[in-house]
Amino acid sequence: MRDQRLLGTWRSDRRRTARDISARSDIPKSKKAKLIAIFGHLTLRYTATRCYSTFRGDAESCVYKVVAKNADGALVVRPSDSPRGDALLQHVRFEGRHYWVSLGSFREYFRRIEGPTSNGIGRRSAQGRKRHR
Repeated sequence: MRDQRLLGTWRSDRRRTARDISARSDIPKSKKAKLIAIFGHLTLRYTATRCYSTFRGDAESCVYKVVAKNADGALVVRPSDSPRGDALLQHVRFEGRHYWVSLGSFREYFRRIEGPTSNGIGRRSAQGRKRHR
């Protein structure tokens, strides 16, 4: 199973993720700034069969599959070669030009920076040419 919406390149959206973290009353105020600083560095590029990730210069890739979709348009993605050797499932929910995944008590948001091409590698979109903050 595939989903065209996922194809292309996505970057962790620190500002949008920070709004979600800041609204949480169960995360101590003293820890919120340190937590927020982690986000905005992860880039994910999805082709039809692989996900390529880059985090602060470290790059990895894995084979993935879309294993389920629901009526609301959410996806369930499973990396085929999970380093832990288990069936890690990731729920992906789309909201406009973003998608988000649950990280326990808060959400990490990603925004598209490149759209898909016919070969699944990605091309620069109009949004991607804007300056990233």
